[in-house]
Amino acid sequence: MKKIVLIGSGNVATHFGIALKEKGFNILQVWSYNTKNAKVLADKLMCEYTSKIENILAADLYILSIKDDSIINIIKNLSDIPIIHTSGSTSIDVFKNKFSKYGVIYPLQKFKKNIKINLTEIPLLIEANNHKFEKDLIYISSKLSKNTLTVSSKIRKQLHIAAVFASNFTNYMLTIAEKILESQNLDFKLLLPLVNETINNLNSNSPSELQTGPAIRNDEKIIKMHLENLKDEQDKEIYSLISHAIKKDNE
Repeated sequence: MKKIVLIGSGNVATHFGIALKEKGFNILQVWSYNTKNAKVLADKLMCEYTSKIENILAADLYILSIKDDSIINIIKNLSDIPIIHTSGSTSIDVFKNKFSKYGVIYPLQKFKKNIKINLTEIPLLIEANNHKFEKDLIYISSKLSKNTLTVSSKIRKQLHIAAVFASNFTNYMLTIAEKILESQNLDFKLLLPLVNETINNLNSNSPSELQTGPAIRNDEKIIKMHLENLKDEQDKEIYSLISHAIKKDNE
C-alpha cells in the first residue's frame, strides 16, 4: 500500500500527508473542493492535485480527511476503492454496501496546519471491515506511531467525546481566562505555571484526585463573589454550571 491519494487538504490531511511521505509512502495526489488549498498541500508533498472528484488517480489507498458532514456526499461520487476516513465520530458503516475494502485510522489528537506535531506519540485508532485490510492499516499506522490499537466505531465515538471534553472544552475555558485577564491588561502567560502544573500532575494522578478550587470546598462565599465579578452572562452561566457539577460529583 505505497500509493496514496489524499481526499481533503485540511489539518489532518496535511499532517498525515507529510508524515506518510517522510516514511516513504508515495502520495500521488491531493483532492479538495478548493483548488488553492489542494495546490498548497500538493506543493508540500510534491504531487499532483485536483478539485474534480472524477479526476482522482488510481491508488492503493484513499484517505478521506474532510468534515464529517461532507463524507456521505463525497463517497457517493467514488467507485469501489480501498478507502478509510480519519473521523472520530463517523461510523465505519458509512462505507458499507459501497466499498469492498474500507476502514478508519483516527488520530486521537488535535491538529493545526501551521503547528508542527510528532505523530509517533499520538494514539492511532484503527478499524477495518476485514482482517486482511486491518493488517494493512496496522502496518501503515505502525510506521507513523508507536501507539496503535484497534477499536470499534462505538468505542471510538466515546473516545472522541472524551477528547472534546479533555481538549476542546479545556481550551475554551482557557480562552475565557485569557479574556478575563486581558480585561485587566494582564498577560495570559501568568497562568501558564498553573496550567502546566495541572497537566504535569496528570502523568501520575487521576484527574478526579487533582480537583481543587472553591466548588470542591463548597466555598459559597467565594463562588458568589466570583459570579458578581464576572461581566459576561455566558461566563457566569458556565461558571455556575461547572461549579454545580463539581459539587454534585463530590457530595
